[in-house]
Amino acid sequence: MWGGAAPQRGTAPRTQRGLWVTGFKEGDPDEAPTPMVAAIWKSWKKPLDELSDDEIGQLVVQNTGYPYLLDVLWPKLNADPLFDGGYYPGDVLSNLIRAEAAIWVDRLDYKAELASFYFRALDCPDDENDAFRESLGLQGSSSRQ
Repeated sequence: MWGGAAPQRGTAPRTQRGLWVTGFKEGDPDEAPTPMVAAIWKSWKKPLDELSDDEIGQLVVQNTGYPYLLDVLWPKLNADPLFDGGYYPGDVLSNLIRAEAAIWVDRLDYKAELASFYFRALDCPDDENDAFRESLGLQGSSSRQ
């Protein structure tokens, strides 16, 4: 399941201050058809480096903002694979593990790192990773499955 070459990284960061998720002008969030659409539109109007953890989680769950969103959240996952995007600890990683292959086309090095994040998350104490394990259909202790 976890194949691929080791990540190759340059020294320059991929994110820049002031880079937005999309180049499109979206509607007014106050006129959005649903609260979720309003939240997404609002996030799209913010520079990537100003997104909150919850906004990142919403974009990941809604499968939008790729590949640039990966550049913002990758350091967060590296620091804590159970990074909480507003739903439960590990929600972002769980969604990325189950994401469609298309989100990785421009970030194959990140895809190659998913396995290490997965195993680091499983190595966390049970009371910290239980929702993560449940989201992936894993039961029992945090020992690697």
